Amino acid sequence: MRICVGFLAICWHSPSLSKADKMAARGIGAVLTRPRLWPDLICATWELCIARWKLGQRKASELVSAGQQGNLPAVSPASERLIARVAWVIPRVAARVPWRADCLVQATAARRWLARHDIATDLWIGTRKDRQGFEAHAWLCHGETVVTGGDVSGFVPLIRPRVESRDAETRPTTQLP
Repeated sequence: MRICVGFLAICWHSPSLSKADKMAARGIGAVLTRPRLWPDLICATWELCIARWKLGQRKASELVSAGQQGNLPAVSPASERLIARVAWVIPRVAARVPWRADCLVQATAARRWLARHDIATDLWIGTRKDRQGFEAHAWLCHGETVVTGGDVSGFVPLIRPRVESRDAETRPTTQLP
């Protein structure tokens, strides 16, 4: 029941749902009657599970090399829509899974999902100092668009992706909703 309610909350705030779909989402059976989001929700849950498991199996050096994919070719409008869907669904499902799915798990899950569709991404790891002390954060980017990780403007990158054809100082600036 708790998982159903969590998925209902995800469905309710979907940018792709019409007003009629949102009205139908008021009942508990909305997930059963509006299965349009099921594939993305299931895929996000699966990718988060795999990412959590794989991160426990990796050494730090493997993580650094895994964050580098090189050149980013131009993407089609369909790929841009997929990037936006992944950016929307991963954090929402991550907040509702029964295991820890912090920023690094989310970035790894989104990276794997997009890689299956031949969309190159860069994994960034950075830090910032605030009043409470030191804070580390991981985020995933496609070009200059932040896919997972939210607002990263206050973080200084520690691990930069290898850049072959781009300027080494390029930092992501665009944030998806």
